Amino acid sequence: MTDSILGIGQSGLETTDEKVKGLMNKMVHAETPGFKSSDVTVRSFPLELESAQRRIQAETPKVEGTFYNHTQGSLIRTGKSTDLALGSEGFFVILAPWGEGYTRDGRFTVNAEGQLVSTVGTYPLLGQNGPIQITPGAEIEIGQDGEVRSGATVLDRIRVTNFAEKQELESVNGTIFKNPDQKLAPVEIDSPRIIAGYIEASNVNIVDQMMELIYLSRIYNLDTKIVQTRETTLTRALDMGKVQ
Repeated sequence: MTDSILGIGQSGLETTDEKVKGLMNKMVHAETPGFKSSDVTVRSFPLELESAQRRIQAETPKVEGTFYNHTQGSLIRTGKSTDLALGSEGFFVILAPWGEGYTRDGRFTVNAEGQLVSTVGTYPLLGQNGPIQITPGAEIEIGQDGEVRSGATVLDRIRVTNFAEKQELESVNGTIFKNPDQKLAPVEIDSPRIIAGYIEASNVNIVDQMMELIYLSRIYNLDTKIVQTRETTLTRALDMGKVQ
């Protein structure tokens, strides 16, 4: 039979370790355009206490999932005509190997085939008519409404899509998300606000992450002391039992 206090301490170490991994990932991507920070969600102590009292399950903290913060990052001016930022809610839609992907990383370039593609993954940006096709070398202008023009010719209109349940989206790399099993209903935004010549920065606050790292370090040390103290107590109890 496992000792419940050791179980709590061990689970605490494991959940803190998961939080630290997530924290380091956020710090690494603090300067990645369009990156959305995330936090590990842990089952709260009151719920665990209630479960223990009702003998439903062991009273140990558990990682339940990941919460993504979809708030907008600050806008950075680049001056590049194919760099785009969204001044409204929603996502750019890209064509990925699994189907449609959704991102707020607006770094796009024109590839050799004349398609407007994402910097990460080189996935085609989708317009109302599919992948946006541009004559290589042609000057283009992208309006706030998403219209892509070459001179007086309108080539296409960039799609911007949103979801009522953003937390249900599955992250691919923190900047690109996908609709798992197509279970979510995308909502097309008819009047987006697209800002050419800008990109959206990561919404990670590096100062906040440093403070969180200090806090997690203290929690980890506390959990370690719980495990060490309990092991010492159990060892002494076993030794006393042997003497008797």
